[in-house]
Amino acid sequence: MHDPDLEKFLKKEKIPYKDPSIYLEAFTHASYANERRHIEKLENNERLEFLGDAALQLCCSEYLFDMRPRLPEGKMTRTRSSLVREEALVKYADAISLATFVRMGRGEEKMGGRERSSLKADAFEALIGAIYEDLGFDAVLQFLTPIIIKEYDSMAVKDDLDYKSRLQEFVQADSKRAISYQMINSEGPAHAKLFETAVMLDEMTLGIGKASTKKESEQLAAKAALSKLALVDKEL
Repeated sequence: MHDPDLEKFLKKEKIPYKDPSIYLEAFTHASYANERRHIEKLENNERLEFLGDAALQLCCSEYLFDMRPRLPEGKMTRTRSSLVREEALVKYADAISLATFVRMGRGEEKMGGRERSSLKADAFEALIGAIYEDLGFDAVLQFLTPIIIKEYDSMAVKDDLDYKSRLQEFVQADSKRAISYQMINSEGPAHAKLFETAVMLDEMTLGIGKASTKKESEQLAAKAALSKLALVDKEL
């Protein structure tokens, strides 16, 4: 290993590397290779990025297929897309300070390349490609699974908190029908008031929610409606 900082990184992330050169390649931006082309021939990380993208897609697919057996195909596809989008890759990269180890040209550095989202996402995919090439798919799965689980759980929480949007999406499939929320009761003293809200589909009550704020009571009403419509699976 020619880079002691990179060696520390690999040990910290518990990556049992065999070929150190492939990780140096994973962290070599095209701008760095171009600046040094008269000194040495260097491969940049674009090919490993390509390989890593495919390995990442497969790893996420296997996790969702094996660990979330109740998810339908459409939901698995949408979830996988969310797990591998650039925003998620940047989050993964930031969690392990990946940009710190990227070798880039001086011009790219001055232009703020180290903070560029696309650079971080590409570097993460290149790292996955390096792990796959060096150690195989099982090593990629072992490295990625804790990351995927954390992001999946975070996505699930956000998804669960926005029941109103989910209900609206369902109803939009039939443009002739409309959703509305009506506060049907409020009780208790001013400092501890409870609001009761009904969600209506045209003139039909789909669900009722009670909470300490109007917004939360609407969310709970939407959740009750989704449960009635069998769109919320409590086991997911």
